[in-house]
This record gives sequence, structure tokens and C-alpha cells, in this order.
Amino acid sequence: MDGLELRIRHQAPEERDEESPTGWVWIEKGPQRAALFTPDEIDPGRRYPLLTVLHGAGRQDEMLIKAYKAEAEQRQALFLIPRSLHPTWDLIVGSASGAPPPRVEGQETSAERPDADFLEYAIDLIYRRYPIDPERQALVGYSDGASYALSLGLSNPEIFPALLCWAAGFVALDERASDPTTPRPQVLLEYGTHDELFPFEQVALPMRRQLEEIGCAVNFRVDEGGRHWPSGLFQEEALDWFFSEPWRTRS
Repeated sequence: MDGLELRIRHQAPEERDEESPTGWVWIEKGPQRAALFTPDEIDPGRRYPLLTVLHGAGRQDEMLIKAYKAEAEQRQALFLIPRSLHPTWDLIVGSASGAPPPRVEGQETSAERPDADFLEYAIDLIYRRYPIDPERQALVGYSDGASYALSLGLSNPEIFPALLCWAAGFVALDERASDPTTPRPQVLLEYGTHDELFPFEQVALPMRRQLEEIGCAVNFRVDEGGRHWPSGLFQEEALDWFFSEPWRTRS
């Protein structure tokens, strides 16, 4: 894996003759795509939160599109829902096989980090088209997407001050994330007590300890009886936590 750092910096929207599209917008580059949801109207005088939602293995982005499409107007925020190039995220594909992901015809990004490269492209494009609040960005992840969210978030805390994760299986710490002087995002972390893939005692509790040991403030939540599927309340409660902003005091 060619590092987890996203090489982007926040900027004000570019001056353009036409207004940027609103509602449901597709962002595409080569074989990769993401759905972007915006409020129906964008006020150029304000800055909007940006939340990037990462699916689990099997690319359930269409399910997340249905779940999140009404949130943009309701929360007055932008939601980006990318699809991984392979059945799961580049970090996990490479880790599972011990080799870089296979090349895809038409792929224009690094063979080792196509999803990270596409996220760079998509978020940079959003910055250039919409007024984003750089202090109110988050990653939301489910299962493999939660593992990816933790790994990306710890490597890019200046971009993502908050991480909202359901059932993360692991976290990868690159050189930057392993540096104790690097700021830490705040984390909302939830697991089901009867998760058949990530047993609670063997995965959830050690993950909480690992994050706390490296300096993360962890809001740890338990879905009693829950399995490897997000509870019906996770999305609403996690977003309520983010938008109520108790995480704004950084680690």
C-alpha cells in the first residue's frame, strides 16, 4: 500500500460562470464513481459539512445511497458515497492477498491505492465546487468501510476530525498515524454483541483499547444482541452525535 495520506488541501470554491449542480450528483473518473448529495440550494455565504460514507465488503453503495439521500437536505450538509474499485477497499484487497490489487482496464490511478486516489480526486473537486467547512468533515464507515475509515482518518486528521464507525475489523497505522505527535480524530465506534464475523470480546474491546492507547477519544457504543449488521438506529444516532458537535474538542 503506497501510503494512506490524501494529498489534498482545503480551498475556497473556484469562480465559475455556472452554478454547481445540486441534489444528486455523480462524480466519475475512469471506472470509478461516487454519488454526492447536496442540499437543494447552496448558500455561497455559508460553509457546509462534508461526510464521506464508506460501504462494507461487496460494494453496498447503492444501499447507502438509498439510506443517505434524504440526509443532505435534512442535515444541510454534503454526503459523498464512493464505490470501491474492487469488491472491497484497496487497503483491504492488498492486505488480504499480500499483493497489490489487480489492474482494471481503463484505470488511471496507482495500482496500489486506486480508492485513495479517487477520494483525493472527488474531495478536491467538491472543494473547488462547493463551500465546505474544513472543520466539519467526517468519515462514516461500515465493516470493511469502518476499517478503512479508521485507517484513513488516523492518517489524515487535518481532513477528518471525526470518524463514525460500525464494526471495524482492524486499523492500519502508517508512519504518520503511528507518530504520537500527530493529532487524533475523535471516534464514535459501535459493535453488536453477537457479531458473528467480529466477535465482541476478540475484536470490539481490543479495538477500543488500541484506539485509546494511541490517544483517540472514543465514544464506544454497544448494540446489545446486535449482529454484523448496523442497528436501525446507528445512522441517525451517529449523525446526531456528529451534528451536535461534542467532538469539536480535538484529542
